[in-house]
Amino acid sequence: MSAKKHGAAVSAPDESAFVESESPKPGPVAAKNARGRRAQGGVSEPPPEGPGFFRTAWSLTKLGLGVLLVVGASVLVAWGAHRYALTSPRFAVRQIEVKGGKRKTEDQIAQVAGIKRGDNVFAVDTNQVEQKLLSDPWVKQVKVTRALPSTVSIELEEREAGALASIGDRLYLVTKSGEPFKPVEEGDPFDLPVLTGVTAEDLARDRARAVERIALGLEIVRHWERIPMSRVHPMQEVHLAPGGDVSLTVGKAGITVHVGKGPWRKKLLMAERVIGQMEKKGRVPGIVFADNVAHPERVVVRMR
Repeated sequence: MSAKKHGAAVSAPDESAFVESESPKPGPVAAKNARGRRAQGGVSEPPPEGPGFFRTAWSLTKLGLGVLLVVGASVLVAWGAHRYALTSPRFAVRQIEVKGGKRKTEDQIAQVAGIKRGDNVFAVDTNQVEQKLLSDPWVKQVKVTRALPSTVSIELEEREAGALASIGDRLYLVTKSGEPFKPVEEGDPFDLPVLTGVTAEDLARDRARAVERIALGLEIVRHWERIPMSRVHPMQEVHLAPGGDVSLTVGKAGITVHVGKGPWRKKLLMAERVIGQMEKKGRVPGIVFADNVAHPERVVVRMR
C-alpha cells in the first residue's frame, strides 16, 4: 500500500517481519538513546551474572593459588640453602688470615676475635668481631671479611706509640699525634721519652688543647733526634709549662736544656754546640739556658 504526501511516495513497513507481541530490535540510534537514558539515571545496568563472571573469578583464584605455590617453593628453597650453608663442612673455617698485626700473634688475635677453626664461616658475625678487636687500645682500625668457602680475613691498623706522658699519677702511652690511648702496663714499651706538664685536669677541661701541647712535645723530640748529639745524649724528658715554655732533659747525665719558646731547631743547635764545647774540656754542664728573650743569640751554662 502506498500513500502520497506532497507528491512523495512512502512505503509502509512489512508487518510480516514482526512476531506478534515482540518489539523490533533497536537500531544504532535507539541503542545510543538507551545508553543516554542509563547515564542520566533513568535505567540501571544489572550486575554481571552468568558463566562469564564465574570464569573470571575462577581464573583469579587459580592465579592466586599459583602465586602462593611459587612463593612457598621459593621459601623452602631459601631455607634449604640457608641450612646447607650453616651445616655443610665445606664452609667450616680452615684459615684465619691476619694482616697488620704486630703486637699479637695470629692465634692471639683469633682468640680475642672469638673465631676458631671449624666454626661455620657464615656464622661469623663480622661486625661483632670488629667490635671485639677494637676493644684493644692498640687497635686503631679493623676490617673483617669472609673469603669463601673457608677463610676469615682480619686486616688491622695498630696505633704506634711516640712517647710516654705522665698524667696525674700514671704513665700513658701517646700516639705520634699526641693522643693518650692507654695506661702503661707490663709488656708495653718503656724506652720512650717522657712528656710532663699536662695534667688530668687539663685533659678534662680542654682535651683538644692538651693534646696539642703533647703534640708540641713530640715535635721537639723529633727535632732533637735529627741532631747528631742525640745519639750520645738521647732525649729523656720534655716538660711543657702551662705558659708555653719548654725545657728538656737529655743524656744519662741528665743535662737540662731550657729552650723557652721557638724557634726550636735553632735553639737546640745552639745548645748542642755549647754542650759539645764543654765536653771537649772534660766538663759536663748541669743546665743550659737557650731561652734568653732579650738576647736570643746568647746561651748561659750552669755547671754542676
